[in-house]
Amino acid sequence: VPALPACHAGPSSRIAWPLNRRILYNRCSADPSGKPWSQEKALIWWDPTLVGDPEKGTLGKWTGKDVPDFNVTLAPHAPGGQDPFIMLPTGVGGIFAAMNEGPFPEHYEPWESPVKNLLSSVQVNPVVKVWEPEKQGAPEKFPIVATTYRVAEHWQAGAMTRNLPWLAELVPAMFVEVSESLAKAKGIRNGQKVIVSSARGEVEAIAVVTPRLKPLVVNGQTVEQVGLIWHFGYQGFVTGDIANKLTPHIGDGNTMIPEYKAFLVDVRGV
Repeated sequence: VPALPACHAGPSSRIAWPLNRRILYNRCSADPSGKPWSQEKALIWWDPTLVGDPEKGTLGKWTGKDVPDFNVTLAPHAPGGQDPFIMLPTGVGGIFAAMNEGPFPEHYEPWESPVKNLLSSVQVNPVVKVWEPEKQGAPEKFPIVATTYRVAEHWQAGAMTRNLPWLAELVPAMFVEVSESLAKAKGIRNGQKVIVSSARGEVEAIAVVTPRLKPLVVNGQTVEQVGLIWHFGYQGFVTGDIANKLTPHIGDGNTMIPEYKAFLVDVRGV
């Protein structure tokens, strides 16, 4: 598991949350006896020669190159001394931990999809939370799959990146990536203003025609896809339409994380 990013306090900040741990669940870097699995990648280990509790005069202590992400008071041979999951009350991982979505993995299509679910007889996850169900786009009207993402120049919140002149100059306008085949079919030119619409609304964006995006063939059906960037809004050095005008209001069954990575749209030139 990669280390968490440094705090956003400024260039002088050199800590990681929580407790300055660089690698989460780092107990897994050592075997059950506390010996590193690999000496070349040794991270945390049990040293039986170190003084553990000076008051009791006990020997043995966890040491290493990172802050332990487990119960450091327990020796490897003690009950719980091999448990790596400090955030869980049991100390161990959970196989059947999917809560509302059930214990076994299953593939469901997004709430808006141009194709039938080929891997399950159930099209959409039955436990998702749907707000505004009447605003579901049909593939007959919105045949293109859209996704949203960041670019490096706007990696943080829009309130930050749109108010930094050099970043605003690098990404001066809301844009949508369009495949060469879709651009040809729609008569869209690179750099042209286009309207991207969904069942929730529409946004204006600059078309970026690129070979980076290509159509997919799903069950014999050609499906085009477009990509929209985050972080444009009505304030800052540069402004633009907000991608969330298009996204559906869907929450997954466990965390209510929204389904912003796959939804249906159409694109037309201005």
